Amino acid sequence: MRLYELTVILTAELEDHKAAAEEVAEVARGLGAEVEKIDLWGKKRFAYPIKKQQEGFYAMITMKAPADQIRELDRVLSLRQQVLRHLVILADED
Repeated sequence: MRLYELTVILTAELEDHKAAAEEVAEVARGLGAEVEKIDLWGKKRFAYPIKKQQEGFYAMITMKAPADQIRELDRVLSLRQQVLRHLVILADED
């Protein structure tokens, strides 16, 4: 398994952003990932509208996951209404 960083932007209207970030982490766990850390960055204003939204809540999830499950994670997150954008990158293992 390799170390990945998943950054998600959640809709700002959600009442409990921590629970929504935990749901995203639970999706990753369901695909075989080991979530190491969830960082909540808070609500930030966008430089340009994303899906007609002016602001969103940022969270970063550090996880170890099988490389073959990342594409499925991308697909599942793109179907979620509460996720405006997401990005999965391969992290440096120090």
